[in-house]
Order: sequence, then C-alpha cells, then structure tokens
Amino acid sequence: MQTAESKKISYDSDDKCWQAVRSREPAADSAFFYAVVTTGVYCYPSCPSRLAKRSNTRFFHSRLDAQSAGYRPCKRCRSDDRPLLERQRLLVQKACDLVDNASEAMRVDELAEQLEVSRFHLQKLFRLFLDISPKQYIKAVRARQLDHELSQQDTVTAALMAAGYDSASAFYAEGAMRLGMPAKSYKNKGEGMRIEYAFGKSRYGLIVVATTEQGICSILFGDSRESLVSDLQNRFKLATLVEQAKSSSQWIEEVLSCMEAPELADKLPLDIQGTVFQEKVWSALRKIAPGDTATYTDIAREIGQPTAARAVATACAANPVAVIVPCHRVVRVGGQISGYRWGVERKRALLEDEKHNADSE
Repeated sequence: MQTAESKKISYDSDDKCWQAVRSREPAADSAFFYAVVTTGVYCYPSCPSRLAKRSNTRFFHSRLDAQSAGYRPCKRCRSDDRPLLERQRLLVQKACDLVDNASEAMRVDELAEQLEVSRFHLQKLFRLFLDISPKQYIKAVRARQLDHELSQQDTVTAALMAAGYDSASAFYAEGAMRLGMPAKSYKNKGEGMRIEYAFGKSRYGLIVVATTEQGICSILFGDSRESLVSDLQNRFKLATLVEQAKSSSQWIEEVLSCMEAPELADKLPLDIQGTVFQEKVWSALRKIAPGDTATYTDIAREIGQPTAARAVATACAANPVAVIVPCHRVVRVGGQISGYRWGVERKRALLEDEKHNADSE
C-alpha cells in the first residue's frame, strides 16, 4: 500500500528533515519537529505557516527537546497536540461511533454539528480515511441493522421499522441498492434470486465466477467444479444457481483479463455485501497497487482502527471475490506471506507475478 507508514520513510539527517518541511509532509509529523529561531516557535513539518529560511531552522526529535531549547508550540499546527492526521483519524472514528450507537438514523448535518466541524470537512475526512462518504456510512450501518432485524422480526415491514426506516419506500431508495436483492429475498436467504455462474481456467487454477443483475458476487478458486458449486450453494443458500457455458458468459474473460492485468480490476462491477467493518477493509484492499503489499496493521490503520489487525485478517478471509478484491496483497509484518483461503502457494504466485509485471513497467 502506498502510504508513508508502510514505506517506513526515514528522516535521519537535517537535509531530509528540511525537504520534508519544504514539502509539508504529513508523514513526517510523527518523526520530528522543527523550530524557527526568529519566532521562537516549534512546529510539525506539515505546518502550513510561511516557510522560514533554512539558516533559521532547527530540528528536534521530540517535543520535549524543542521545549527544553526554549521554543513554544505553534498555535496554527497545534504542535503541543497529536499530529494532524491522527487528530483527523480520531475524528472519523468518533463519527463512526456516533453513527453506530445512534438510536435512530442520523443525518450528515447532525453528525457534523455534533463533531463541531463543517459538513464539507467531514465529507473530506471520510473520503480520506474510509473512501466513502458519511452518507454512505450511515446507510451501511442501517443496512447492517436491517440484516439483523430481518432475522428477528416476523415481517419485513417490522424489520424495516426496527432498523430505522420510516417507510418501505425509504428502504428501497437506498437499502435495496446495498443489499443487492429485495429485502424479502434477503430475509428468505436469496429465495427467488437467479445467480448465474461459469467456470474458467486461469494460470492460478480453476475458477468460478458468479453474477447477479448488479454485477459479480463471487470469484472463487477451487480444485474441482463440484467443490466450487458446493461453495456457491453454501454462500447463496436458496438462490437459484444457473450454470452458463464459458463461451456465453460475459464475465469469465473479463475476470481472466484482470488476473493478467490487475490494474483493470476497478472497471468490473461488483455486487458484494458484508458488515460495515468488512466493507471498509475490502475498500482499503482495493487501494493496494499491483506489485505492492500491506500488512494487516497497515490496513487497520488505513480504516481508522489501528488495534484491529486480527479483525482485518478475519475480514480478508471472508472476501467473496478473489483477486479483484486483492486480499492476497496483505502480508505479515516483515513481509512474510501468511495464510490465504485459496492456498499460500497460490498467494505467492499472485504476488510474484504482480511484482514482476510492476518492475517491468
């Protein structure tokens, strides 16, 4: 993942520190502080204040060192507080907690008001850390609540009301789009749904590609057609599964092309659902460029939950779309290749091919 944290940028010389200050690099905020002799103020490297002369700039490894040298904190970048990125990440986490624990559906304006920030700023931070809007997050939480209520209530209408929808039309304006199927079908484990599937042969082994009207709902590796069909049946329970010949499936060749050229994956429409946490993880996975890797901790930090590395691993294992949602690009700290639900050797082959292709460009 192309993040400053995963690149392990080092600021071990004054020249490197000065370049970071000139570029106002947010990643450097956790590495050092700089102070300006003429103002007597110390700042984070990302401080938007006017750039001082190099000859008037001093560098310190800690806040305490800067203070001991007689410098006072900058009021603009709040150098006596957490780094800006960390403050922003905590704000997004607080916003998510408010939405998760709300007794009824929240509006984005209400959420911004509670956090004492503008709607625009909140939108910007959600896009930065979660790659979705606050409104999408609120909808996802309500849909998760509906998932639970559909299994608890006697009727779909009762479930809709319990999940915070004030009418059936409100659900169909947003919830149905996320579920990828009508609420009644969802309650009945997909009964009445038609899911088409076809088999293909990739360089990494046999695959099956399953689709709904909205897009691809599953891509699985397997050793036999029988085991792949069994896996689909377990996933979609009462849905009607219809096999298509490879030649008549519009998706098999598209998926196989993406395995050869992973940068094409973003063009494929997906119809996948998970918990709010799983969807945040899967979205973060799709940001990892072909040829790169990220650790479970990197992903946890990316979604604003730095202590959730183990839960990230579980979400990766639940990924229903092999390769297109690239859970194979997640490794252990130090680069060690960890478990992969479709086999460690397959994961190693995928990573080696992507690395080779990236180096050749």
